Amino acid sequence: MAAILSMPGPDPGRHARLTAAAALAACLLALRWADPLPLEAMRLQAFDLAAAFCPRPAHPGRVVAVDIDDASLEAAGQWPWPRAAMARLVERMRQRGAEAVVFTVVFAEPDRWSPPRFASVPDLPAGVSGILADLPDTDRVFAESLRGVPVVLARALRREAGSAEEVVPAGVQGRFGLIGPAAGLSLPGHAGVIDNLPVLQDTAAGAGVTALAVDADGVVRRFAAVLRAGGRLLAGLGPETARIVGQASGFLVEAGRGGLKAVRVGALRVPVDADGWFRPRLCGLDGVPVVRAADLLGPGPSAGAGVLEGRIAVVGVSAQGIGSAWRTAAADRPVPAPVLEAAMIGDLLAGRWLHRPALAGILETLAALGCVLAAGLPASRRARFGAALVLAAILAGSALLVLRSEGLLLDWTLPVLAAGLAPVAAGIADRRRERANRRRGDRLMGQVVDASPDPIVTVSGAGAIQSCNAAAAALAALPPAVLAGRGAGPLFGLSPQDLELLIRQRLEGRPTPPVEVETARPCGAPMFLELAVGMLDADSAVLVGRDITRRKLAQNRLSRALADNEALLREIHHRVRNNLQGIWGIIALEKSFLTDATALERLSAIQDRLLVLGRIHEQLAFSGDLARIDIAAQVDRLCRSLADPRLDDGRISLDVRVDALHCHIETALPLGLTIHELLCNSLKFAFPEGRRGLMTVRLERRDGTVVLDVADDGVGLPLDAGRAAGIGRTLLAALASQLEASPETAGPPGHRVRLTMPGRLFE
Repeated sequence: MAAILSMPGPDPGRHARLTAAAALAACLLALRWADPLPLEAMRLQAFDLAAAFCPRPAHPGRVVAVDIDDASLEAAGQWPWPRAAMARLVERMRQRGAEAVVFTVVFAEPDRWSPPRFASVPDLPAGVSGILADLPDTDRVFAESLRGVPVVLARALRREAGSAEEVVPAGVQGRFGLIGPAAGLSLPGHAGVIDNLPVLQDTAAGAGVTALAVDADGVVRRFAAVLRAGGRLLAGLGPETARIVGQASGFLVEAGRGGLKAVRVGALRVPVDADGWFRPRLCGLDGVPVVRAADLLGPGPSAGAGVLEGRIAVVGVSAQGIGSAWRTAAADRPVPAPVLEAAMIGDLLAGRWLHRPALAGILETLAALGCVLAAGLPASRRARFGAALVLAAILAGSALLVLRSEGLLLDWTLPVLAAGLAPVAAGIADRRRERANRRRGDRLMGQVVDASPDPIVTVSGAGAIQSCNAAAAALAALPPAVLAGRGAGPLFGLSPQDLELLIRQRLEGRPTPPVEVETARPCGAPMFLELAVGMLDADSAVLVGRDITRRKLAQNRLSRALADNEALLREIHHRVRNNLQGIWGIIALEKSFLTDATALERLSAIQDRLLVLGRIHEQLAFSGDLARIDIAAQVDRLCRSLADPRLDDGRISLDVRVDALHCHIETALPLGLTIHELLCNSLKFAFPEGRRGLMTVRLERRDGTVVLDVADDGVGLPLDAGRAAGIGRTLLAALASQLEASPETAGPPGHRVRLTMPGRLFE
């Protein structure tokens, strides 16, 4: 049918798809210009995929984190530590060969543990104030320790918002020089910075602002390279460290009409955004070496040896309640501040950063427009979605490739979104063409239905014929025009009420399986149909009658043959029962001529076994199922047939519990004989001299097996039971073998026999 509908010719939907593509392109351009928060979140998530493909550094790099953690506070006291301890920490790092030391904490207040500060405490003993005043100031001791190694101190931004005052031209701002127009330095302003003590600031090699940007999703991706506070330009902690380590005199700021472009520090050119932030890769955060401050302050001479040699030590606090930890795209858990700052400095010195090219926005917009055209114009729905998938894979793969190799951030979310929406818009545009094809297909379908050999009619909800094919007209021996308006029931051998019930059931949405009906051909011969009811709309249905006359006649012949076989099997079982009964009578006649008690007892046992077999054949002869025997009914009849006066007067009780099980005669015969033998043994040996007791029979399914359990609470089998049981014990072993089981016995006290049989015998 699809080949009939897809005839060659001009594509009437191309113009509509082109219009839809233009409308979609306009909407995407407006979306890109507005840049709402959900689109920004998608872009950030796309950039974060770089963490999964980020190349890990082959070596730890030039930085090591010195962590003031909980263990360090427990060893050296609560924070803030005395400046003498900080001086000792700097000295230990210098002794272990640290290239430079970078602090991420600000020392804005004097040391509260400095001895001269205690000289003014009232009521001190005589002479103590003078001794304390003569002791060295620990802030100066700490400052002197900063002379032994290049140290970069941290500055912190104040929380108050900055003013909108203009920045003094960069050419007159100390360490900063400008490349480009001065208008490009329109940085956001901050009120000021929290600086270190002057004595420390004057001694340290440099000071940088420790500032990071937390995006809307709570992830840290950017760090300050250059910013404005209090009307002056300040360097971030990373660029300032690069300046000190590289022994550069200052910074060169590249600016354009759209804002900042990069910050140069010696040979490094760090790309930044318009607000002065740069993006380190932050890959391999778990590979940053970490040394505890407590280990450096400890008495051991080897603490930190080899790790600090030739590296930059980044000192920070991660202790709970004092330090901070930040979420990053490359780590599963929050990263402590010293490790994060160390990774940032390491990436900056190694040139591992991410940046967006100047023409990224134009390239992304052109890619989105190309996706709209490539995925929205093809006429085939499969081709459109195939093109969308290929384009999305190429765009995403290319963006991740250039990000991995060159560190370029390209926003592939908008082009991929365009590739995904273009087939949808084209599909909406194709609806008009599909409706036209549907109308043409309806006409062609009428021809197909008319050529079908099965009678097909469309009817109203009441069963009146609306239209029919040639086969239905031939069945009724009337032209289609005459059949219109008549009831369809007589055509299919149904009463009007039954047909209307079927139609209403289908129109109401209830399941309507096909039904078999019998009608007559125009020649009078019987005809069997499988009538299926389909729904056309809310008020009409279609009736399709499939000719199953040959199959029905074959089924009737098969049913008659099965009935004959079943009658034959019943007769066989009945005759077997009669034969067993005849044998029982012969044995009874033979017993009348015997006087030996042992022979009479054994012949009686044989008669009992014959009765068990006869009852099984009798049950098969008169049951409805010749292939499956009801085990529960069989065991119940067997137990009720036991002849013993002690069972009648209640001295011996019999408790029978059998699950609902069925089996074949090949299993029922040995099972019945087994239960009979076990019960007869219990009656014979378990309750001597009028002893009262209980016999139990259990047959139940357990974990894929069926377990037979026959037990009594009598005296148990006597020592000579093997000789007394005689053929019974041998017969029991043979019967258990037929049931694929081995008897398990227990007792005394009492006696128990258990047979565990495969569950497949009872399926």
